[in-house]
Amino acid sequence: MTDFRSVEGKIAVITGATSGIGREIAKTFAANGMKVVIGGRNPERGAKVVDDIVRNGGEATFVQGDVRNEEDVKKLVATAVEKYGKLHVMVNNAGVTPALKALHEYDLAEFNRITESNYTAVFTGTKYAVQAMLDTGSRDCSIINIASASGLKATECFGLYDGSKHAVVGLTKSCALDYAKHDITVNAICPGVIDTEIFANAPKEVREINMKAVPIGRFGRPEEISYMALFLASDLARFMTGSIVTVDGGYTGGDQNNMPWQTPDPRDLSDLKAE
Repeated sequence: MTDFRSVEGKIAVITGATSGIGREIAKTFAANGMKVVIGGRNPERGAKVVDDIVRNGGEATFVQGDVRNEEDVKKLVATAVEKYGKLHVMVNNAGVTPALKALHEYDLAEFNRITESNYTAVFTGTKYAVQAMLDTGSRDCSIINIASASGLKATECFGLYDGSKHAVVGLTKSCALDYAKHDITVNAICPGVIDTEIFANAPKEVREINMKAVPIGRFGRPEEISYMALFLASDLARFMTGSIVTVDGGYTGGDQNNMPWQTPDPRDLSDLKAE
């Protein structure tokens, strides 16, 4: 099969799905015939995501909770199993971003908040999802962790976030080995700078600084992450596990020096320029 029909009817749980990348993954999964159970802290946003999916012919359920609370994660996974009797895909997407500070300027409370949201929640999400997959006899299963380009490349004064995302990358590789012989693939997507709500309200100079760091010259779009998640959930990716996939416009590929070509590109590429 060379299309995405293999995902039709699969049951997926997605954390942090009331906005940004998680919301787009939920919508893309549902649009391709998957039944999605989405988690998030904001019930109004959750209801809106469900309404949008249902209005477009999909099937979705919202479960309110905080991924820092183990019982909330258990409830999210249990809801999928109780409603559908199976679980095929777990997307550990929820996460938070701290303010930029030198390491010694953070306190332990902030360290714990970032670690619990970005790393511990991936552990609990994976733990309960895998157990549900095993208990329900589900096949062709996938764990998809949303890490970050910051899990591969460090940034000054961003130690808590970088550390949490590096941890997710390491956990992904180890878990892939744990379940490689058990019909459960485990992969991570490392998005670069994506044009979500985080950047929508950012000052113009902040947007420009971040955009200049991207070789392609624009922000990524949430759907560009969701398409990769759809691929990893499909039969097209069954030989992929332990893979750390960058979707970052070249950000982690290396450093730019912006040297002009000796023979300029003759094409008009003005349509590619960022707005």
